Amino acid sequence: MSNDVLFSIFPLLTVIFYLAPIIFIIWFLLKFLKIQQEKNRILKSISDKLDKKLQD
Repeated sequence: MSNDVLFSIFPLLTVIFYLAPIIFIIWFLLKFLKIQQEKNRILKSISDKLDKKLQD
């Protein structure tokens, strides 16, 4: 009986092991893009302040 349960769960575990890296890569890329956008906003703010300072 327990062998039947193990063999029925095995295909599900293989699918999870194949999907986990893909999900992790997508999560990492989205997080990386969000961080890059924040850095760009900060640099744009600094650039605007420097431009304003130089024009005065």
